[in-house]
Amino acid sequence: MISDLRKSSVTNPILVLKEWLHEARQSGIQPNPNTMSISTVDSMDCPNSRMVLCKEINEDLGYLVFYTNYNSKKSKEIASHNDCSALFHWDPLGYQVRIRGKLIKSPNHESDNYFSTRKVGSQLSAWASNQSHHVEDRESLDNQFQEIMRRFNIQDADLDSTEIEIPRPEFWGGYRIWVKEIELWLNQSERFHDRLSFKRDLIETPSGFDAENNWVVKRLQP
Repeated sequence: MISDLRKSSVTNPILVLKEWLHEARQSGIQPNPNTMSISTVDSMDCPNSRMVLCKEINEDLGYLVFYTNYNSKKSKEIASHNDCSALFHWDPLGYQVRIRGKLIKSPNHESDNYFSTRKVGSQLSAWASNQSHHVEDRESLDNQFQEIMRRFNIQDADLDSTEIEIPRPEFWGGYRIWVKEIELWLNQSERFHDRLSFKRDLIETPSGFDAENNWVVKRLQP
């Protein structure tokens, strides 16, 4: 795949992203190699960035998935302006991927399926946190968690389990980033790096977006 990048012969950049992420996982260079920065804008057009975990890469349709609280600041920004950018950077490997695209909520079944794979403690955290909202102190936050434990009759010994069924809260779920632009960056000596830019059109549909892998590729100067 590296040689294809040098020759500008990559036809689907999402496959490269998936391969690079796999390599980062196998290398063990960081605890969460699927960490990516997501940037959105608020009602005053001021940017906000935060780190989230990429949980799925669909190379056929060209979208990525992350999960969050739908009442959070980021979700409110997405509701009013669903353009976003994303960034992966694996410095020890010399790889970087920049993304621009459109955000849309994941289908309920997709969010349900992922939520069921989380440890009970993580499921309870989703229920207990009113993400991005003010809380008086840490004790109040801990009390919220204990209240949810009592609500679902969960004991401390159950927190690492993945066998207990807890329903997904309606205010928590996934977002798909439909990629319309992606740039692959490969570190080279003398800071004379390789950069390939890919663009395609997104088609808006009643249920969200659709697209084909008809990427237009251009090589950029470092």
